[in-house]
Amino acid sequence: MKTVVLVDDHSLIRSGLSQALIGTDYQVIGEAASKSEALAVLNNKAPDICILDLNLGDGNGLDVITALNKAAKIIKFVILTMDDDEDNLNLAKESGASAYVLKSSPVSELLEVLSILEKSTKQFQVIGEINRTTKQKDYRLTNRELDVLNLLGEGLTATTMGRKLFLSETTVKTHLAAIYRKLGAAN
Repeated sequence: MKTVVLVDDHSLIRSGLSQALIGTDYQVIGEAASKSEALAVLNNKAPDICILDLNLGDGNGLDVITALNKAAKIIKFVILTMDDDEDNLNLAKESGASAYVLKSSPVSELLEVLSILEKSTKQFQVIGEINRTTKQKDYRLTNRELDVLNLLGEGLTATTMGRKLFLSETTVKTHLAAIYRKLGAAN
């Protein structure tokens, strides 16, 4: 029987997970509601698997993984989170987590991940629909800068843009300089 520690700042989640694991090949040997509690329980109990929330009351679940990896603890970490952001998925993977499971996933899929991890696979497991869209930066261009940028996209020169927008060539170049600065572009 594999041993499990549950770490989530919500008691209801820990209780539900504990109930879901009854009658399986996994025995819950400890629970924690915060980063500090998690570090204490995991250092004391050394389970096979830790099901860990990303956001804890006093810190981040990834900090727990990093601290225990530095202490050379051999624990497989399953991140259980509501956060479907690809950036956090990648951070979890980099920190040493073995799996990333969304809380919207069925319990059966969590149990399947645990079973896969039991076979000591090195492949990172992802369960749930991850939002793979890149966050767009807010460059805060003015309306006039957007007009100039659109005309630049059409391949117009500063002189031609000025004529279309009823601006001087110097003013257009000033707008272009502001656009390049805001976008971090050379030219």
